[in-house]
Amino acid sequence: MTATVESRPTPRERFSAIHHALRDRICLLIYPPGTALSEAELAREFGVSRTPMRRVMQALENEGLIETTPNVGSMVTSVELKSLRDAYALRMKLAELLGDLNPASMLDSITATLRELLAECQPLGGQVDVRALAQISHRLQDEILHLSGNAEYRHVSEVLYYKTIRAYLEILPELNWPAEVAAQGDEITEILASLAAGDIRAVGFIRRNHIARTLNRITSFMLGDHD
Repeated sequence: MTATVESRPTPRERFSAIHHALRDRICLLIYPPGTALSEAELAREFGVSRTPMRRVMQALENEGLIETTPNVGSMVTSVELKSLRDAYALRMKLAELLGDLNPASMLDSITATLRELLAECQPLGGQVDVRALAQISHRLQDEILHLSGNAEYRHVSEVLYYKTIRAYLEILPELNWPAEVAAQGDEITEILASLAAGDIRAVGFIRRNHIARTLNRITSFMLGDHD
């Protein structure tokens, strides 16, 4: 009988896992704006040396999620309304291009995942669970990006998504929770209908419209128009 040898993660896989973990902590406000992040402490937590952790921190800084000051350290950045509007405007334009940049042809697995997300979304309306809705939003974003075969498009879209989503998640408990859950479910339902028709371009415009509505709600809240 041959023993099974578990493969160790590659440096790329290890980098990706740590990067995603820290990005999620920032977006879910486990690390709220202003939180100081210690490269040494995080390296110990994840069981890696300072060098790969430094690469992760550099990636987070390039994405606008943290800011590093020499001889001071790294800190989670805040989200300003003008920067947020600019990022959302770019997200909307990119969404419109979804069907034009090497669109995917195999849609069955994406459709199956979206049906799972819709089923997970439906029971959330009765109790506020920001983390659960955030995970649905993250997975929806991943599946939408799988509709494009353009790697650069996927990369830029992913960076902008995580740069903007934390502003929404920060105010989410103060919004009309059942309406927010319903909006997420409506988006998934509309996308499923477009995928059934094989219309990826329509998926992009559905995404654009929902991004615009989310920005409107965030803007109204940040300007104090939410009573």
